Amino acid sequence: MKLRVPTLLLTLALTGSLLLAGCHSKKQTTIPQSSHSTLTAMVISDDHVIAPSLHDNGKAFTEYAGNDAGADLKYSATIFQAFITQALKTKPDIVIVSGDITNNGEKASHEYVATQLRRLTAKNIRVYVVPGNHDLNNPIARRFKGKHQYSTEATSPTQFKQIYKNAGYGETSQRDPNSLSYLVKPGKHTWLLMLNSAIYKSNYQQGSSTVGGGLTDGTLQWIAKIGREAKKQHAVLVPVLHHNTMDHTVIHQDYTIGYAEQVQSVFAKAGIKLSLSGHIHAQSITSKTVDGQSLTDIASGALILGSHYYGTLKINQQTGKAQYHATPLDISAYIKQHQGTKAMTAYQKYDHEVVYAAGYNAALSQLYEDRDETKLSTKRVKQLANGMAASNIALFRGTPVKDTADIKAWEQLPQGTSLRSFVLATKKLHGNLDWSGRVN
Repeated sequence: MKLRVPTLLLTLALTGSLLLAGCHSKKQTTIPQSSHSTLTAMVISDDHVIAPSLHDNGKAFTEYAGNDAGADLKYSATIFQAFITQALKTKPDIVIVSGDITNNGEKASHEYVATQLRRLTAKNIRVYVVPGNHDLNNPIARRFKGKHQYSTEATSPTQFKQIYKNAGYGETSQRDPNSLSYLVKPGKHTWLLMLNSAIYKSNYQQGSSTVGGGLTDGTLQWIAKIGREAKKQHAVLVPVLHHNTMDHTVIHQDYTIGYAEQVQSVFAKAGIKLSLSGHIHAQSITSKTVDGQSLTDIASGALILGSHYYGTLKINQQTGKAQYHATPLDISAYIKQHQGTKAMTAYQKYDHEVVYAAGYNAALSQLYEDRDETKLSTKRVKQLANGMAASNIALFRGTPVKDTADIKAWEQLPQGTSLRSFVLATKKLHGNLDWSGRVN
């Protein structure tokens, strides 16, 4: 039997705008350093926004969005607006976006997101972003009209920094000369290392965005230098990046950062105990001991799909104690308030169907391909596909799948059966929504 995960599963985590001149003309907002003893941050990742100006909800876009590995691309702008509304209500000190800000790096989508984020900075909420693998030099940036899709302008690294000058790049305490990474100090004793782990220089040559990520030797040396400075000033140092700093699930190739052990060692020597990432789309928290020191990586579940989580991280700047909790964004309530009950019901139906279909169809394809060997009946195949759909949703949610007859059907298959280990691993998910510990 073939021991592989189907292409769709491997891509689960992949998966009017302002003119730039207008962005240039906006006056940069300067927000004073937080004096609160506890610094509060709202954390999101993988919002994958496509600007409303880039599609008409026509046939081409509907078909494309319906095959986006479970993502609610059709509602991406609405979901992001719902998050902005929640952030304005919560009033954190800072908002962090750890990459894959846009669908495929469309310049219009980045400008749309930046416009929404300015609603936060206008209320003295600091915003910090880093790019993900979808966001820069993306050769498949697209717009949609009717039955067709067309190329649209992508975003260069220089444009990215300009578009988000009010979302971190105009507030840097230091910049890494080797990348788009930068340091900000939102609190006297809290520093954030906003790290660019995306690899994008060869995207146009290869015709696609690079899924995997890494940090250059120069960037690692820069991190080490910042770590020494933070120790001298008794500051907490928390890195934020798109790629995971350690393995989170059975699917980790290209999701965990390249040369992860080297990155972890540099973090440990810099006194780093907590990192914030995304990319894998699953809400997951994992820890390991590195050079005698505990290091935790919190991977934020994708805002665009599943439970649509946002995280709340609270850091006591005096004691160094920190707490984190993941909360589902109430998109239904937002849509009901702004569009009515009928629109809310339509959203709920679509939201469930698109994420369920991603797992179900992936399993169906694999199981039918292996049918000559497994001899499974059509009824059994469909039952197993239902179990896979439930497991997929559980992975995104970060909590255990219910032990139903559909899951038990997977347990009864031979150990080497494709996808079996993935499905059964979701029975053991735990500890992914809450975390507490010291970050100093």
